[in-house]
Amino acid sequence: MDIFEKQQTIESIKAVVKARWFFASIVFAQGLLVKFLAIDVPLATTFQLSLILVGSYFYNFGYWLYLRRPPEKISSFWLKTIKVLQIALDQLAVSAILYFSGTVDKQVVVMYFISLMIGISLYGKKGIILSALGCSFLYSGLLILEYYGLLSAVQSLKFFTPGLGDLELVKLRMIGFNAYVISAAFFAWFISNVFRVREKRLIGQKDELTVKANILSRQTQELTQTKDYLHEALTKSDKARIDLEKTRTELQKANLELQAKVRELEKYGEVTTGRELKMIELKEEIKKLRETIENLKGQSASSR
Repeated sequence: MDIFEKQQTIESIKAVVKARWFFASIVFAQGLLVKFLAIDVPLATTFQLSLILVGSYFYNFGYWLYLRRPPEKISSFWLKTIKVLQIALDQLAVSAILYFSGTVDKQVVVMYFISLMIGISLYGKKGIILSALGCSFLYSGLLILEYYGLLSAVQSLKFFTPGLGDLELVKLRMIGFNAYVISAAFFAWFISNVFRVREKRLIGQKDELTVKANILSRQTQELTQTKDYLHEALTKSDKARIDLEKTRTELQKANLELQAKVRELEKYGEVTTGRELKMIELKEEIKKLRETIENLKGQSASSR
């Protein structure tokens, strides 16, 4: 049982559980109302009705409590068991009411047909067959018990006729009830085709969703990888930007130092050039002075 089938089964059982709170209370309230109005009908005692109601509420509460768990934590075995009990325990509860009432000649037998609705909602066509067989078996068994006087003794009342020792009445009731059950089962069988079409559509949608989920999962993985690549590229880009900023800063610093050296060199060059020019002038002046001295010496010698 996959997770989709689990969820579908859980939702169906939850719907049955919700409905059971209502119809169990209605049956119990109807029994109390009949007792309060003192209508002369065969009926189970208040204690017996209360016991059946408490039992129904107890296992219904157990279903509700267990199905509140996440689907992945619900065992497939217990889910299948609970699914079967939805039909079986309700049929046994109706049979218990009839048994303690002392006769099957009661309108409460219509509650058997609720199990047909439960069967079709949980099992489809197989549920119809199982529910119909369960109804037929239990009702027929109660008829036989009533015929042999194994139910509570019920005298003939105005609107009720017990089947104790009356074989013809027992046959008539058995044939009538089973005919109604078979008719209801066939009706439910045709109605189930509607559910079958819906189920096929849901299965198709499930398969489509599975394919889309796989595609989405793959795209998510690809997006995750792309995100990692982008993150890595951004990290490298940030590192390169930091390195570039550092290089540019160092370049600017080196450029400033170079400019300072150039200015210093130019200044030194200007000083050196000035000195060289001064030396040339001094040499020229010394040369002129020497020539003047030589001339003066020559003139002095001539005068003597």
